Amino acid sequence: MKAWLPFLLSAAVLTAACSDDDIVNPSATLGVSLGQTASAVVVGGNTTVPITLTRGGGFSGSVNLSAENLPTGVTATFTPATVAGGTTSSVLTLTAASTAAAATSTITVRATGNNVSAGTATLPLTVSSNGLTLAASATTAMAAQGAATTIPVVINRIGTFSGDVTLSAENLPTGVTATFAPATITGTNRVSTLTLAAAATAVAGVNTITIRGAGTGVGAQTQTIAFTVAPSTTAGFGLSTAPAALSVQAGASVASAITVSRQNSFAGNVQLAATGAPTGMTITFTPNPATGTAVAITVATTSATPAGVYVLPITGTSTGVANYVSTLTVIVTAP
Repeated sequence: MKAWLPFLLSAAVLTAACSDDDIVNPSATLGVSLGQTASAVVVGGNTTVPITLTRGGGFSGSVNLSAENLPTGVTATFTPATVAGGTTSSVLTLTAASTAAAATSTITVRATGNNVSAGTATLPLTVSSNGLTLAASATTAMAAQGAATTIPVVINRIGTFSGDVTLSAENLPTGVTATFAPATITGTNRVSTLTLAAAATAVAGVNTITIRGAGTGVGAQTQTIAFTVAPSTTAGFGLSTAPAALSVQAGASVASAITVSRQNSFAGNVQLAATGAPTGMTITFTPNPATGTAVAITVATTSATPAGVYVLPITGTSTGVANYVSTLTVIVTAP
């Protein structure tokens, strides 16, 4: 009996060390799929990749996401990194530092959970020193059923790339349309305005929309937007700016317009205010407060206004309804 004692003790220790989390349910499944078959990122820029999870065999728990085999100088972040049970989506952002080397590799996205085997997906990734970066001024947006919202989209051409960039929107929910003005950014231009319009019959909820920018000879870049279609049963208003992205030389002025979309018989005045303007820049709304649906915007600068890209929140307020925040992007160039 004493000869067996060490073996019994060892078995007891091993049994105690194994928690319920270490036991894999053979019928449970966890799958991960990516919204792109291949991706590209330019040095100094980033791109986004939608992720979809599938659970089966009784598994319904939270899932942790990670990335493996990243090339030197490239980092990966997930939004969210832990996907709660009942949720099936996340977004992977790949960022290449200015010191990243041009290369092609295949990264692995791994999804893990308790009592289930890990799920993986691979993604060919190209890091390039020539190309473009793409950025929407907002990563979240909202429009009520029957209304629209606008989002400025800004590109940067990097290295020797100087070509046209064509914009498109993917994964649009039923009843939502996307329009770019312009749809192709030509020459030295850098900005476009995306309008997301929700039909009265659009299903209320949150959807992940992907914006894609593509140019000849360079890797396409993507940006995701969490777009909410809100029910139109509550009185209120929305704001949409056209164009939502402007370019102006320091010392000059430029004009835009904002539309107040009134929902469910809302007829109140809307006070407008812009924040975040740099030195020497003033923004004027006419009329203010808005009594109808159309407002003119004038952006004036002085020679002291620093060159740069400014994303300016525009907030509308009124009595008895929720505030609404839109954005206006202004690119100031040196005089």
